[in-house]
Amino acid sequence: MADSNQESSYERRRVAKGRRIFNEGEAGDFAYIVETGEIGIYKKIAGSEVEIATLNPGEIFGEIAVLDGRERLASAIALTESTLIIVSRETLEQRIKSADKFVKTLLSIFMTNLRDTHHTYKNPGHNFEGHIKSIERHSHAMGDLALLTHIDGFNEEAAPYLMKIRDNCAKLYNVSKKYREKAGG
Repeated sequence: MADSNQESSYERRRVAKGRRIFNEGEAGDFAYIVETGEIGIYKKIAGSEVEIATLNPGEIFGEIAVLDGRERLASAIALTESTLIIVSRETLEQRIKSADKFVKTLLSIFMTNLRDTHHTYKNPGHNFEGHIKSIERHSHAMGDLALLTHIDGFNEEAAPYLMKIRDNCAKLYNVSKKYREKAGG
């Protein structure tokens, strides 16, 4: 995330084992980089907190809520005594602003994918139609990314396939909706 010269200027926070860093659903003011220790990432699933990841030194967490201004996707708890590097919204935004358009688009796709994944954890009843809409959104993002590749002929050849994905998603969505309505759902 940051080179060693820049990392030395960031604020650090020591966190005791078992300390909750933030909770799922809270606003995100800061992202964190694990400098030492281990951080557990927890998601509420069916009323219980389930550990979905263990983060080690060098890994960043909490960045998605900071970047998109939405709620935290999960909770973070120190599994061992840890030292965290605190990264502000302004720092993240400056880093992204200085990135090229391809990287920005890729980051946007990753953030959407991560939010979709967390939504699936949160709502195990995420239905077929929801998955179809997710695929359709991803095909639009893939089209945006294809425009940025600047490889001769690539976009022209890829565009028809992406359109077929979108068309088939629309058809599948309508079929699913029709049968769900027949079943009374």
